Amino acid sequence: MTREVRNALLVFVGAVLVLIVVDGAVLHYVRPGMAPLVAVAGAVVIALALLDVAQDLRRRAVPDGEHDHEGRSAWLLLVPVLVVLLAAPPWLGSDAVDLAGSRTVAVGRAPEEPLPPGAAPAVPVVDLVARAAATPDGGALAGREVTLTGFVVPARDGRGVDLARLVISCCAADASPVRVHVDDPQGVVGAPGTGADRWVAARVRLVPGTATRETGFVPTVTVRDAVAVPEPTPAYEY
Repeated sequence: MTREVRNALLVFVGAVLVLIVVDGAVLHYVRPGMAPLVAVAGAVVIALALLDVAQDLRRRAVPDGEHDHEGRSAWLLLVPVLVVLLAAPPWLGSDAVDLAGSRTVAVGRAPEEPLPPGAAPAVPVVDLVARAAATPDGGALAGREVTLTGFVVPARDGRGVDLARLVISCCAADASPVRVHVDDPQGVVGAPGTGADRWVAARVRLVPGTATRETGFVPTVTVRDAVAVPEPTPAYEY
């Protein structure tokens, strides 16, 4: 492989990095704050490769005997790029929650700001879990109805169902599940979907004192109402 071909390959790789930022596919891999860095990285790769190509346009190709390993290695760059272009992976979902098994859910720092105003404001699942774990009496959640959006999974103890989301700190590789157990006396949430994640928006009220170490910091919420919703974009919480 000549230097020109290798640099053209790098231009292609850099262009794909920029493209997935432009069309939003980058959010399948990283949190929104990382997207500009991916775009900058792609632009830098393109710029450096084009600079090298410009310098080498009139040079002779590398002799055949000098590119055995380097040439083959360079072609391997095409593998992840073609995967991204031709078979972009879906959002992580219930399969990732199943792999986490009975591990304690991800619990971040409880938000200091009050809940949004309104009768049942939308609250991220990760925020509700953090607030419930920080204040046994429910704190700002006490007596309040909020709306959670998540996908339905079997409960950790096999009894009933949970609502779950995946939280990423940097990228999808570090995704951790957050979940709430559903007390659903009217059966409005229903069972998990078959063969695919089933997303719902549920109006719930926290049962105080249920997010403990014994429960793996999985709080219980009582469901007042629930409706099916499309998978959100992005599907992760942060």
